[in-house]
Amino acid sequence: MKQTWPIILILFLLLTACRAVPINKVIEEEIPFNVKEVIHKEKVRDGVILLYTTRQKNEKKEEFDAVTVAYLKGNEKDGWENAGHNHWEFGEDERLTVFKNVFYDYDSRGGLENRIPVIYGQIEKSDISLIEVVGKEELKRARIIERESGRYFLKVGEYEFARGVSTNVSNEVYLE
Repeated sequence: MKQTWPIILILFLLLTACRAVPINKVIEEEIPFNVKEVIHKEKVRDGVILLYTTRQKNEKKEEFDAVTVAYLKGNEKDGWENAGHNHWEFGEDERLTVFKNVFYDYDSRGGLENRIPVIYGQIEKSDISLIEVVGKEELKRARIIERESGRYFLKVGEYEFARGVSTNVSNEVYLE
């Protein structure tokens, strides 16, 4: 009986060490920036693109929120990991801030498994009712995501630019 306790203890430690890492733990511990708000999780092959805001400071030590993305690889069963290069950019525009990013995912032998391009940003003007993204030969709508902190958009795919479409009182359409 005394010999079985060490074996049970080792098995318990092995089993708890092999538990799948939940996505919220990866967001809290593996993203190198202070994640202020998770705005949206967009499912992609082998994971999700996480749209979030981070609190940063400029040269004058003034704080501001920057919107950015990360690629989290995995699933609920096997666990998650932060697989995306982590950086943020900041830009200001009266109407619409737009950023592009591409995530590359390689296998253990260095072969490219996934290439995930995204276009995203923040909608600054309340009169923008539609976001259109333009690729090489196509124009598509991007989903508008509304939160208390603001309005955002994200579209996965090869898109060159985004534009906000707004309608004024006389129902004329203006493109930005």
